[in-house]
Amino acid sequence: MAPPLSPEAREAMLARLPAERLDLLVVGGGITGAGIARDAALRGLAVALVERNDFAAGTSSRSSKLIHGGVRYLEQGDVALVRESADERQVLRRLAPHLTAPLLMVMPTYGRTMHTKLAVGLWTFEKIATVPADERHAMWTREETLRNEPALDGERLFGAATFTEYLTDDARLVLATVKGAHAAGAHCVNHVAVTGLDPGGTTTVVHLRDALAGASCRVSARVVVNAAGPWVDAVRALAGAAGGRRLHLTKGIHLVVPHARLPIRHAVVMQTRDRRSAFAVPRDGASYVGTTDTDHGPPVDHPAVTADDAEYLLDAANRCFAGSPVTVSDVTGTWAGLRPLLHEDGKRPSEISRKDEIMVDAGTGLISIAGGKLTTYRRMAERVVDLVCKRLGHRAACRSEEVPLPGGERSPEDVARRLPALPAGTAERLVRLHGADAEAIVARGVDNVPGLPGVLRAEIAHVLDTEMALTLEDLLERRTRLLLFDPRQGLEGLGAVAETAAARLGWTRERTAAEVEAYRALAASLRLARAGGEP
Repeated sequence: MAPPLSPEAREAMLARLPAERLDLLVVGGGITGAGIARDAALRGLAVALVERNDFAAGTSSRSSKLIHGGVRYLEQGDVALVRESADERQVLRRLAPHLTAPLLMVMPTYGRTMHTKLAVGLWTFEKIATVPADERHAMWTREETLRNEPALDGERLFGAATFTEYLTDDARLVLATVKGAHAAGAHCVNHVAVTGLDPGGTTTVVHLRDALAGASCRVSARVVVNAAGPWVDAVRALAGAAGGRRLHLTKGIHLVVPHARLPIRHAVVMQTRDRRSAFAVPRDGASYVGTTDTDHGPPVDHPAVTADDAEYLLDAANRCFAGSPVTVSDVTGTWAGLRPLLHEDGKRPSEISRKDEIMVDAGTGLISIAGGKLTTYRRMAERVVDLVCKRLGHRAACRSEEVPLPGGERSPEDVARRLPALPAGTAERLVRLHGADAEAIVARGVDNVPGLPGVLRAEIAHVLDTEMALTLEDLLERRTRLLLFDPRQGLEGLGAVAETAAARLGWTRERTAAEVEAYRALAASLRLARAGGEP
């Protein structure tokens, strides 16, 4: 059994990497890179995964947090993508049941024609896709719709179409996949940047720099896969790759408001003023709305959420729901991510295909992958690893569909039954984020972090010991999700968390103060209302 993803394990892996005979080095620790590393390690390849920031720090922690069955691809006529999305949704349900909670989607209709068209479309989808009987669509009358979702504005309402998607936690899904890769033998390290790529005849020399310690090293790999998301083109440039498709980055933003300001019972599909679909989703005492789809320039770590972005989504919400209008002053948090799509001349951002594409540079041998969706990441990874195995002459079948992700070994219901009595919401949150690992967490203690009701000190200790959390942002954004969904962004417990992290990670007083200051600045940048409209 592999040791936990502890700080000590990271140091040991970095020390060993220069001497390793790697079959594959994966650049990028988002969902695609994590999936590739896990698949390849499960097939018996010698694998390393490096991420310049933290696992899931980019696009893979900034999605709408939905596992889509592929309904929306039907309108585009992409039947293959519909089938793949629907199939992969069921695979993920088996591999990580705690990260795939069924979520009823309510799509209001505003006329008989729209109502009938949606009924036919959903019936067609269920003929094409694999949909469990208890998750098939239903059509509600106006009265049924308002009874089941009273927050809706009933003035023009005809009824609603309902269907099931799955609510996930995108960053936690990446972490589970990284932990699965590690358990299968892959060397996975975060906060390690690739600074150079020197392709050779049989191997590529990769220059690495530890962003925390400042040390540099070189490693060699027979194959390098570039899964750097929005930075795919930058990594291709490091290797001297020429030509090929270029990325077209688009930005998607989300706004978080208190659930009392948007008291929805289910996820609701809203229509924007330019007739795109957006979502409102209830979660953790809040509701979030998203998403936009606008052009973006070069990649950045923290894309801005502008006043125009916010107004666009709030306009959709206020036309969909009754009650006093939701305003910028209600927004308690935001997030924004960049989609690494493949450029298509003449197409608007929302028209560009979400299909993935594998690019192989003839001169350097570098394999790059871009595009794709969170839902289909496992199949994307399988296609890449098939190509890697072919190049290496390695014969091994894909096993990623068979092996549960860490935390997914038992059903959430079974895990919850094994936990001791905890305050309302605490057990549910632990199980949803950590799955079967919730048992190990509560075994360490059930005291709360001061200032953070429902968050256990043991959870902070657990992720520091087993999930390679090395900064306060790692801890409070991607491991615990407090930055996004706690009304105070985790700030009420920041001192206590920083003290625990400093003791475990050996931070100096100066490093601890710098971490606290950096986290406060990040949190402030995501409070749209208090940032004067545009952070």
